[in-house]
Amino acid sequence: MENVGVDMNLLWSRIYDVIIKSFLSIEPHVLGQMKKQQGGAGLKNNCFELLGFDVLIDSDLKPWLMEVNLSPSLATDSPLDLKIKSSLFVDTLNLVGIRKFDRRRDNIAKMKKRANNIMRAKSYQSRQGNA
Repeated sequence: MENVGVDMNLLWSRIYDVIIKSFLSIEPHVLGQMKKQQGGAGLKNNCFELLGFDVLIDSDLKPWLMEVNLSPSLATDSPLDLKIKSSLFVDTLNLVGIRKFDRRRDNIAKMKKRANNIMRAKSYQSRQGNA
């Protein structure tokens, strides 16, 4: 589209505007459901939802929201589909703060903690024996 003179920054800005307005229209409902699920215990950052926005762009380059898919399919049917959806998945996990789990580092940390606990216990026992 850039090759034919379309201002892509403007187009994306318009698409983002449509998406933001759709979120604003459902915010009270979403907050109500979150409070209901948490028993009114206050809002916590412990959930997320992946939504799929279908946006149609008309001949005047105006975006129109067609539908919002709750839990869109992440199935892949082509190499391009795999590339797009795997990037989406990685971005989603990064946004919600999930970090790569390093089993080796976790095991080393557990072993160090156990060794420290053993050393503390031995130190405590030796102090009790001297008392």
